[in-house]
Amino acid sequence: MATVAPIEDSAAFRSVLAFLRRWQYPGWILFAAGLAFSISLSNWAVFAFILLPLIVKADLTRKPPVYRTPLDWPFAALYASMIISSATAYLVGGAEFGNRSFFWTLTYAAPLIYYTVAFALTDPPPWLAKAMLVALFAAAAANSAYAVFQFGRAVAEGADIFTVRPGGRLFYMTYGGVMMLILTAALAVMLRGRLAVRSRVGLGVLAAIMLAGLAASLVRSAWVGLAAAVFVMAVIADRRLLWAFPAVAVLAVLIAPRPIIKRAESILNAATDRAPAQAEGPPEFRVDIWRTTMRIARDYPLTGIGVHNTLHLYDEYKDKTSVESQVPHAHNNYIQLVVERGVVGLAAFGFFIFALFRLFARGYRRGHSPMTRVLGLAGIGATTGFLVEGFFEYTFGDYEIMAILYTLAGALVAAVRSEGRQPATATAP
Repeated sequence: MATVAPIEDSAAFRSVLAFLRRWQYPGWILFAAGLAFSISLSNWAVFAFILLPLIVKADLTRKPPVYRTPLDWPFAALYASMIISSATAYLVGGAEFGNRSFFWTLTYAAPLIYYTVAFALTDPPPWLAKAMLVALFAAAAANSAYAVFQFGRAVAEGADIFTVRPGGRLFYMTYGGVMMLILTAALAVMLRGRLAVRSRVGLGVLAAIMLAGLAASLVRSAWVGLAAAVFVMAVIADRRLLWAFPAVAVLAVLIAPRPIIKRAESILNAATDRAPAQAEGPPEFRVDIWRTTMRIARDYPLTGIGVHNTLHLYDEYKDKTSVESQVPHAHNNYIQLVVERGVVGLAAFGFFIFALFRLFARGYRRGHSPMTRVLGLAGIGATTGFLVEGFFEYTFGDYEIMAILYTLAGALVAAVRSEGRQPATATAP
């Protein structure tokens, strides 16, 4: 009696799997490009081109793509802190506070990008990573060119630059954080990517456009974050890069438009409660916001007031002399975490950052391929910049910024797995 070959061995079945794999390729490129100017495009690409084929393939092969990763427990800790904060928020503001906090906890889906990248990008063809990087850097440069155009038009028309903050196709603060992270990735590729001369020149031109766009955005926190990221990457990978700091400072003084120079000078008096001139920007209110939100935190130190509830308590705690009203967040990652989730949430965040640095450092030190080392170095720089910028902005609450950081982490996990070895805490599926 003849035996029937399993369907998994048939040519038709293999063709279906190959089609599903090829279907993901344009999605990856659109996803990478969208990170630079449209998170909606990235989300659409993830679900339509990447996640759906991944699910269908898993169903056909009966082999779920999931496996343990180094960030599983840190993400679990972050979600646990949100759940605890949401439960105790009922004691702070009743059903309104508790329900709102639970809603934002249940809809927080940013880590899904990390897991989608980690599970779906394993064993990509060699050309795909290069195509994704080209799409990311080209889209970022195009968005930055538009930001420079916005800035130039505002200056030419004599407009108040602070009423038309350039941000490309993003809100200017988000744009600054996004460009800061993408520039760190570009620098990592330059340092550890083994580029041909033509590719190195091309990437240098794109990076220069991105840097000009970041300068035009007037987002000082992103400038400081980028400086910290470059410093750490230089110490780790090439200390000759430290000479870039005085060179960039001299070049900026020589060629930067006056509004950018004045904005840079205002960093020195950013802690004052009034800017001395309108050209240096509107009055600086961050310190006042920090004082007010810390008063809230002192009353609810352990588990906070719940996610997205700051807005509804701010006016009760502000000084009579405060100008700001209905402030939704503290413009500071660490204060905002304490306010919303208490010291429990801050501890969970610290655990997450420790795991993130450990993942990137191991990828950089132990990576077998240039791409793995590039991702490790980019992740170290990006996390450093994110932490430093987070002293002045609530970047942890910005989906576009976190999407890039999670993509770098997921891509590194996938790259390590593709090399035929697991991260230290991973096990086979």
